[in-house]
Amino acid sequence: MRRDQRLTIITEAIERLIPGAIPACLSVEVKETLSTTGCVSNTWTGSPAGLAEHLFIAVYGSPAAQGTRSPLAQAEDAKRARDLDVEVGALMAADHELTSAPWYPVRAGDMVHVHYEQAGQMPAFGETYVIGDAGEPDVAAGGLLGMELLTHTLPDTLSADEVVGMTGCFVVDAADDPLYELWFEAGPHRLTIVRDGQVVHDGAARRVGGPAAAGLMLQTFARTVSEAEGYLERGEPALALARLRSPVPLPPCGVPGPMAEHQPCARPCGHGGAHSDDPDFREGPHECPALPEQLHAVVTVGSDVGDVHFAGLYEDREAAVDHCTGFRCFREDHIERHVKPAPGVHGETVLMLPGEYQHTSTGVQLAVVVPLQVLPDPRAEDEFAAEGMATCLGPGDYPGDYYEAGDE
Repeated sequence: MRRDQRLTIITEAIERLIPGAIPACLSVEVKETLSTTGCVSNTWTGSPAGLAEHLFIAVYGSPAAQGTRSPLAQAEDAKRARDLDVEVGALMAADHELTSAPWYPVRAGDMVHVHYEQAGQMPAFGETYVIGDAGEPDVAAGGLLGMELLTHTLPDTLSADEVVGMTGCFVVDAADDPLYELWFEAGPHRLTIVRDGQVVHDGAARRVGGPAAAGLMLQTFARTVSEAEGYLERGEPALALARLRSPVPLPPCGVPGPMAEHQPCARPCGHGGAHSDDPDFREGPHECPALPEQLHAVVTVGSDVGDVHFAGLYEDREAAVDHCTGFRCFREDHIERHVKPAPGVHGETVLMLPGEYQHTSTGVQLAVVVPLQVLPDPRAEDEFAAEGMATCLGPGDYPGDYYEAGDE
């Protein structure tokens, strides 16, 4: 396991106590047998990996103190502890961190450096891989990428067989994402990715300790808060929350433009509203349409005057009249006869109901258009009045001699 060779060596040494045994089928049992009675007093049962971790902690300290753990190591620790939520969470978090990175996916020409810490007799060293097309010169790659070992930094004192056994473990012939296995097994904290001569992922920053690490974390936090504030100023609270939850800047949306010559959407992934090639595009303020001053209701009355039906509501009177023409009984003079202003009440309308069977003996006997005036919300008027009272000046707001000067 690349994450810590010392722990791996201890585990394998325990597993080799029974030559040819299947490691997954092994268990370890430690018994305390009393010399006086020969009875077993206490027992400890576990796996070779569990015993190896106990020995590792006794010699080197807690594995957690040895540096950041790779996603696969975190998942394996949780699996040994039988904590499924933590196991799945570690893998899903690593997948999200990879796929949401602004530089993802890797491209042909990217350089991937991986660093391994010293473990036992093995010195610290690094490997450099290069991403390239998976296809051979005369064979189409089909969109797949490969990852080849370019060089390593192992000392020359090692034999060729030792170098072969310790390098090139993450070479990929063809895959949709050749970085995936390396990201999970070695961990993002051990990787440095270079694109076009610039570092796009600096895993070494995670291994910095002491004041430097605190300063780096403070800078990262300040940058995160600044970007979230920018989203809030643009009226995008959902993006601000997403940025606070994300360990990296939000990637661009990437939706293709409407035409081939248009750039893809550069706004952050998850934005609302229109797409734009401007990453700082700001949506205009939402304006609700103003309500009309008057509406027109289509009202029908049955022949027995049992119910009044509201068949429709229109802003335009002609549209309401056109609706009424669909009823056989509709006549313009019925509107003048049955719809009148309410006497003594401004802005209200009265519908004078016909007598039973007055116009017809079956079906709808009356269809009219009733004008309805849209009135302001009285609650808004009360709030406006209360605000005015709260801001108006009272006697205590004027100088003491104000009224005396006025009397003079």
